[in-house]
Amino acid sequence: MTAPLSIRRDDTDAVRIFVAATPAEWLPMKVLEFSIRERTALPVQLSAIYTHARPIPIPRDVANRARTPFSFQRFLIPELCGYKGKAIYMDADMQVFRDISAVWDSPFNDSDLQTVSNGTEQRRPQFSVILMDCARLKWKIEEIINKLDNGTLTYARLMFDMEVAESVSYSLPQTWNSLEYYEEHTTCLLHYTDMNTQPWISLGNVNGHLWVDCLKRALANGFISKEELNREIEQGHVRPSLASQVSSRSTPSWKPSMKDILLDIKFTPPFYAITAQRAGRLKVILSRIFRARQILQLAFIRR
Repeated sequence: MTAPLSIRRDDTDAVRIFVAATPAEWLPMKVLEFSIRERTALPVQLSAIYTHARPIPIPRDVANRARTPFSFQRFLIPELCGYKGKAIYMDADMQVFRDISAVWDSPFNDSDLQTVSNGTEQRRPQFSVILMDCARLKWKIEEIINKLDNGTLTYARLMFDMEVAESVSYSLPQTWNSLEYYEEHTTCLLHYTDMNTQPWISLGNVNGHLWVDCLKRALANGFISKEELNREIEQGHVRPSLASQVSSRSTPSWKPSMKDILLDIKFTPPFYAITAQRAGRLKVILSRIFRARQILQLAFIRR
């Protein structure tokens, strides 16, 4: 097990990382931060973008509106950095297994930003991990929203083609955005993209033990407190069974109690609110039924 190298909160001249999140993603974001710090020798300065309290206008056309509360947050980063230096953008639902300096030190080669290629023609570019040259990216969120409103830009061209950047490089290795796939000694960043099986939401993720073990290390090092974990459970941000799972000696051998199972069935994942807005309440009801069935099946297998 790799021992933490640098568990520091207030560093200067650091690797600047901005994470797209809402308060509901506080715990996965802190686990992400710990996974970065325990493997990175350089000082790290990480913050959730929403904590900077920069308002984001809402486009007039519903088709151009953000699909999640944090979809447009990434476009604030150059301004938050005073249009100086560079910064890394990441999603909260990630876990890092290598020194982040491999991304931080990647040469721009005259590009405005670097990201990971999607690696398949069937999946659109994600722009989930971005190294930004904040001095070249003169983004103002009001100007971007104005372009959406006047028809010179569309949501797809903004989010999937990144047309607001003059030069985009897809030069970061695909191992720095591995979607729901982990290979030991190869995967640099694991991205838990399936919201229904994210380890803090569900017991159904095949790589969930990696995330839970990282949470355990963060708790053992005092980076996250038991009180903070309990707070996130009480606020309905993460599944209740996490409390007993992190108390077990071995994550793979842990089995949920009947109380854990019932509490997890009653738990409503925060993203269901987004699902209700986009797909209607019937979709949420069907999702809850599917989720309850999945929990019972997994509990039976584990027992």
